[in-house]
Amino acid sequence: MNNLNLEIEQLLRSEDVSFVHFVDISMLDIQHNRGLPYAILIGIAINPQFIKMVYDSPNYVHTLDDKYAQTENQVGLIADKLADRLIKNDYKALSQSDSGLIADNSFDFTTKTSVLPHKTIATLSGIGHIGKNNLFITTEYGAAQCLGSVLTNAPLAVMKHEIQLPECNSCNICRDICPPKVLKGKCWNTKVSRDEMVNVNECITCLKCLVHCPKTQAYMKRNISIW
Repeated sequence: MNNLNLEIEQLLRSEDVSFVHFVDISMLDIQHNRGLPYAILIGIAINPQFIKMVYDSPNYVHTLDDKYAQTENQVGLIADKLADRLIKNDYKALSQSDSGLIADNSFDFTTKTSVLPHKTIATLSGIGHIGKNNLFITTEYGAAQCLGSVLTNAPLAVMKHEIQLPECNSCNICRDICPPKVLKGKCWNTKVSRDEMVNVNECITCLKCLVHCPKTQAYMKRNISIW
């Protein structure tokens, strides 16, 4: 890790970010990486007490001010702050927060897709995989993290990683628990599209597929007593 990596990581850790990874995206086409070779992946773990509350409340309704939404918003604000700092240091940088994507015309509201999803960057980081719930899953947090990313040409030290395939195997808990039945129980790989896995237009963001994932449950049980 070079000095710039260390400086960025220390800055992000001071913002209570759970993990930071520096990712090579130079192999992607220019439409996706916007001509920037590196991405800084940011993740904040969702409070396990919130996970338990949603799990224990069958009729829980996700709102724009619940802990999940607050965590998503926090990640976006941190990404914006990091991009601004890189730009002030004469590097190119693009925050992939909601506001950043809208400003860059990089989000299609019709199809609900961004040019370069955080999950794509996350799969290149080597820290996890996409589950049957179409969420990024890590060993430490399961699906209980909100992701953010900043694209940049800053001279970062990066390592290339093998893309991890799903560990869902025959588990279909997320598919079976989904109220509108939008999940199709299909395992992800680099040739599988999002639409083959989930009907995003019918998703009601109930968070059931997130909190009932066995990997998320393991995270909750490991940490709920210390939060």
